[in-house]
Amino acid sequence: MADLPDDLLPLHVTALRTERAMTAVREQGGDVDVARDAYVEAALVLRAHPFWETARQAGEHHTMWQKSINAARQALDAAAAAA
Repeated sequence: MADLPDDLLPLHVTALRTERAMTAVREQGGDVDVARDAYVEAALVLRAHPFWETARQAGEHHTMWQKSINAARQALDAAAAAA
């Protein structure tokens, strides 16, 4: 399987960012309902991308998911370092 599609990274970054926000709210003892809703919405948009079905059919869903999440983490870490 080839590289990840260009439009996938922003979706995975958003899902990861909202997941981190939800975790932060929970760790601070806050009400996670709004943060969880934002995370679920972002995760559903990410999972609905047609690339994942192609990856499943090729037997590479797990490998591509890991590659995508690693790229999202790198992008978030780079943004944090630049801030």
